[in-house]
Amino acid sequence: MCVGIDFLKGLGRESEGIHRERRDDVLVIDCGGCRLTPLPGSDECIRCMVEAMCSEGGADRIILRTDRDVEVSGAASRAIREIASIRRWSSTTDRASTRCRTCRLSRENVMAAVWSEFPRNAVFEGRKALKDAQPEREECSECVMRTTRALDQVDAGIRRVVSEMGEVR
Repeated sequence: MCVGIDFLKGLGRESEGIHRERRDDVLVIDCGGCRLTPLPGSDECIRCMVEAMCSEGGADRIILRTDRDVEVSGAASRAIREIASIRRWSSTTDRASTRCRTCRLSRENVMAAVWSEFPRNAVFEGRKALKDAQPEREECSECVMRTTRALDQVDAGIRRVVSEMGEVR
């Protein structure tokens, strides 16, 4: 019941965004702007922590700042750090042409589908985006091939992290 009340209180808040900053080896995420109750194991919190670590850099500990701070450290923060690293390298760094940005088969669009559904069904969504891919030009075929390989590496990386988490328990 308490979680439901907190959730309802959160709905009334303006979504001013979530402030995050890195202090030494601690990533502090101010959850005050979030409409959800911070639960470190929830899909939304995991996604938020990965995004924050992607933008702010790796940290040994994560503090979810609320009325009562929640700390994520040890194996859990290492897993978040590793997933953030996978997300950073899997995202395209070079600016594609205008045509590529609108192509559903582009690495940027496929990886956007992957990370928008992370942690559940992430790689499935990427594979779905590439399903029945019929590239129009030769350079499109090369792009799809590179994106497929990157997706395979993302899948292997996520599976490795999840497997290591299971061994820690």
